[in-house]
Amino acid sequence: MAAVRAALLVLLVAGAATGANILINPSFELWMDTIGVNLPVGWLSSELLHPGSAVKDGRAHSGHWCVQLTGTDTAAFISTVALVRPGNHYEFSGFCQVPGVLAGTFVLQFLSLLGGLVGSPELIPVYYSGSNYRDYSRWVTAPDSAALLSVSFATLPSAQAYVDDVTLDDTTVHAVAEQHPGSVPRPSPRKVLVLAANGGWRGADGVLVDILGRRVQGIPRSGVYFRLER
Repeated sequence: MAAVRAALLVLLVAGAATGANILINPSFELWMDTIGVNLPVGWLSSELLHPGSAVKDGRAHSGHWCVQLTGTDTAAFISTVALVRPGNHYEFSGFCQVPGVLAGTFVLQFLSLLGGLVGSPELIPVYYSGSNYRDYSRWVTAPDSAALLSVSFATLPSAQAYVDDVTLDDTTVHAVAEQHPGSVPRPSPRKVLVLAANGGWRGADGVLVDILGRRVQGIPRSGVYFRLER
């Protein structure tokens, strides 16, 4: 168990510096099955407890592989953790295909550095989609005492689901700062949360960006945005 925790810590540190998405192996293309362990790199699953409950499958949303979860008398699950910073904003997205009526839930839970629960979990129910994938997303902010975010998916007992392309984007690090070649670097802009509704948005005029840091041109659609201030 200590070796597993140490390996996860190394993966967390590596994933924290890879860009917008901070989850390791989000599309489940890398597996440890060549060494006799049927686990996607960077993830833990019910496969360790119930062989056959969380396996590599070719019915992927993108790439070559996804995770097929099959619950029996207990739930099948897959889980990973990511390093987060208090006050930072994160956008979760996960694709799931559910061929039957029964399904499961994505669970987002902030944790302290020692693994204690911080706040209440965010539950994202997953439902029937037939032969297609559905995208399930949620926007969350890390509380003051949070150091980790656990990202999991669990089926209901006797349910089956295919999970792929599970990402967690740190949207706070994507502030837009315009700069001309040869000019003196300007300070990073301060971001102020604004809400757009019915073709307008509250707040004074200014540069408006979406939660991925992309500048919004024209009238924004209803949603969550940031106004950049110097």
